[in-house]
Amino acid sequence: MKNLITSLLFVLAASSFAADHPRLLFSKDDIASIQERAKNPKLRPFANRVMESANAVFKAPPLHVSLTARGAADAPGEVKGLTAARDLQGRVISLCMAFTLSGEKKYRDEAVAQLDHALTDWKIWVDTAHAPPYDLMTGEVSATFGLAYDWLYNDLTPDERTRLRDGAIRRGMAAYLAGVEKKMSWLKAHHNWNTVCNGGATLLALALEDETPDAAKVLAAALPSMKIYWDHLGADGGWEEGTGYWTYGHRYALMAAEALRRCGNKFGDDVFAREGVKRTAYFPLVFNPGTKLSASFGDSHGRASDAIFYLLGREYKNPDFLWAQDRAAPRQGRAGGWPFDALALLWRPVDQNWLPEAQSNFAPKIDPVYAFPSIGWGFMAPSQPDPPYWLGFKNGTLAANHSHLDLNAVNLAVNDTELLVELGSRNYPADYFSAKRWSYYEISTAGNNSVLVGGKGQHPGRPGKFQGPLTGENFSEFIGQADKAYEVETPRARRNVVFVKKKYWVLLDDVQTAEPQPFELRFHTYGSIKESSGKWTFEQNGAALDIVPVALAEVKCIEEKPSGWIKPVNVLSVKSSAAATNFLAATVLYPRSEKEPACGPAKIVREGGEIRVSVNGDELIFKEAKEADDWRMVEVK
Repeated sequence: MKNLITSLLFVLAASSFAADHPRLLFSKDDIASIQERAKNPKLRPFANRVMESANAVFKAPPLHVSLTARGAADAPGEVKGLTAARDLQGRVISLCMAFTLSGEKKYRDEAVAQLDHALTDWKIWVDTAHAPPYDLMTGEVSATFGLAYDWLYNDLTPDERTRLRDGAIRRGMAAYLAGVEKKMSWLKAHHNWNTVCNGGATLLALALEDETPDAAKVLAAALPSMKIYWDHLGADGGWEEGTGYWTYGHRYALMAAEALRRCGNKFGDDVFAREGVKRTAYFPLVFNPGTKLSASFGDSHGRASDAIFYLLGREYKNPDFLWAQDRAAPRQGRAGGWPFDALALLWRPVDQNWLPEAQSNFAPKIDPVYAFPSIGWGFMAPSQPDPPYWLGFKNGTLAANHSHLDLNAVNLAVNDTELLVELGSRNYPADYFSAKRWSYYEISTAGNNSVLVGGKGQHPGRPGKFQGPLTGENFSEFIGQADKAYEVETPRARRNVVFVKKKYWVLLDDVQTAEPQPFELRFHTYGSIKESSGKWTFEQNGAALDIVPVALAEVKCIEEKPSGWIKPVNVLSVKSSAAATNFLAATVLYPRSEKEPACGPAKIVREGGEIRVSVNGDELIFKEAKEADDWRMVEVK
């Protein structure tokens, strides 16, 4: 009774200071400029696809949410909860924008019908893969209801407002507060769960801020929680979940921040003032080189593409971010998926002299050797953008969300062909995030381009250490430490990655164990593997990678076809011939086209505190840096 009285008093008081709508992403005064922007030649394709997407909704079947568990088949016509949430957002926001652009009431009506359907016919707002009462699905649906309620507010009937508001409070806001009471893990998380859950709730709370006292309770919980996420972002802008989850987590984090500052909440201003936020779009820009491939690591290592590039570019007047998103393949207008084009219309600036299209032959100035020390990731190429070949290197921590057991792993591509491949992840099975996770091939150290010790891989949660880039004449170097990260006692596990003359790489592996162990280097490819006189070559699509391993002790190279991955992949396994407590090896990675001359033989020699690696007439000299307790490249002769 007390809560009911409080709510009634709040509504009566709020009626005298009702907020203006819309206000979350734009204001009523902005509508005319949005309509005018849609006519701009640069933005007209976005507007056209918005209309295509909105019109496709009328022909699309209703969204029916499956109740089957993750990994289990859905009944015909049903989709998993998260997919339904995402498609609902794409449908509703595209319809809202179509209504704004055209003024045709049918788009408004269909948006309301889609929201009503989610309220009355969806049996769950929590995906069956997750624990109730609130999860990623609830966060995404809450965001959709918040944005749509705010956007359409002045065009809703009183009955529609009441129905949508009360339904969103009951199924979204109340569920969020129940999750807060339950102290669900996303409250303290520093990964994508945090901002999808809290950011979605924030958008709904801001939309209903003057209509329910629960909105203030949501904001009081959500903002300190999202600060944990932003505090985890280093000043360099790198994100340890990889480029795929960078998109997902930052999408909702930045939408919430934008809405908060537009509503006068200082939290939003503080987000955009962070140095890491100013630089964070460089992380996918660097680790998604060219237009097709990704050098990222972990479960979701795909390319980043989202309208937040435009939001960040507009905010900081940084043409690099706009250039990166402009080159992404256009989305096809369809009934569902995240509403990229509608948000692009709001955020992509035009007709300003700092924009990439206003500058002749614009290309971003990105260091071709680039490190993100905050997460222990590095990237090397002879030039940027659109490098002819590149190498990604991952160290950091095995405690990162969605991390594989892949300290000191590398991936490498020539032109648009990845020849040393990062496997990524399969469609998540039901037990993918249980203790069984570490047994999946692509998660294991064996499934990555790294090192096995004693036939064993690395241990979940262990930290690594990253250094670099260290530079000298004709070389750049990263150093990764995976000491004490293995299942067997391994006090030393180092990998130097040296880029020589901007032409080829040398990996120097130095591993020491407490007891004699066999050692193994693994290199994965979807191409063919050929052997000739101690040199192995990966070939695919006219691209080639020569791999020349040399060690102080005898090694043997074996081609394998592991059965643990979801599609055929070939592996070059470089194994020590005998167990030992010390393993020192150099591996030359020589990228080229199939028509170019192959790499010549290589040799490694150690004399006291110096290692010499000879390859193709070059002599690479490493010296022992006693103060740092590692090897350092000092000269290329």
